[in-house]
Amino acid sequence: MKKMKKYITMCVLGILPYVTLAQNEDKKIDLDAILLFDQMGEAIGELNSVSFHLSTITEEPGTDKDIKKLYNECDVKMVGPDKMSVKQHSMDTHSAYYYNGKVITYYSFKENNYVTVEAPSNIIDMIDFMHDNFSMDFPAADFFYPTFTDDIIENFNSITYIGLELLGGVECNLAKIENENVSVKIWISAEDHTLPKQFEITYKKKDNLKFQATFSDWQLNPELNDDIFEFEPPTSARLISVLIAKS
Repeated sequence: MKKMKKYITMCVLGILPYVTLAQNEDKKIDLDAILLFDQMGEAIGELNSVSFHLSTITEEPGTDKDIKKLYNECDVKMVGPDKMSVKQHSMDTHSAYYYNGKVITYYSFKENNYVTVEAPSNIIDMIDFMHDNFSMDFPAADFFYPTFTDDIIENFNSITYIGLELLGGVECNLAKIENENVSVKIWISAEDHTLPKQFEITYKKKDNLKFQATFSDWQLNPELNDDIFEFEPPTSARLISVLIAKS
């Protein structure tokens, strides 16, 4: 996002559809896919603020070899470089995060309790801090990293542009990335704005269980008041003294 990050677009050399790089083992990289990821990153990087809805489906092993599906709905709002709120709701969880550039607060609507910790002064560093210290992950955060394309090239052996596909009535470009652990499909809108529409992760070493996330209700550069990112505890809410840090 603009002011949140400066997106560094990769220079794509040559016109061949595939290039093989030697890095421990050969990589198959489709330059059309790289260009697509860079266009998406540039579109996101130009935003001052954004909000979107994210619907996720997580597959887990069930009983008698059945697959259990867990559904979660998230509303995300961000203002670069240092404000974010996330509200999520599922069968088992109803919670929210509020980040104002100084502290981040986690609030459980279900338990009516909350905890606040000091956090780094920008969204990206805050996300890394919460993941590294408390194993907390934020929905679809990877798409907002300035190193998105570089991270894909570093961590995946196969990067392929599949082509156009209609998804939920929206024409999308589909790309697929793979390594030994996962196969990931990424749908990116081919319409007005080059924004992510959906991604699906297949875990190869976990019985091909899947995680799917679908973006909707994108609002680009909305006016978002600062109080959206400030947590005001309900009168009856209970303060938790400390988060359990990852050992």
